[in-house]
Amino acid sequence: MNAPTAAPTVTLAPIDLLALQLIADGLTVDQVGARLRVGKSAIQMRMFRLRARLGATTNAHAVAIAYRTGQLTVTARPPERAG
Repeated sequence: MNAPTAAPTVTLAPIDLLALQLIADGLTVDQVGARLRVGKSAIQMRMFRLRARLGATTNAHAVAIAYRTGQLTVTARPPERAG
């Protein structure tokens, strides 16, 4: 019986990691687009391609994979205040 092999780690570009970090921080796709000064459709396409590269089924799954592979780290951030 063969042991399962680990999937190779996909190296992500800094902008991909930033988008994933913002998703992990709870921002919506619209908010990520505004933060990065790009349109919602650009973020949707970036996340679609990231999910495909990582083998993820959702944005949350992509974040989890990036954490598990050490590409994202947990950082303590103060909550953002509205207004």
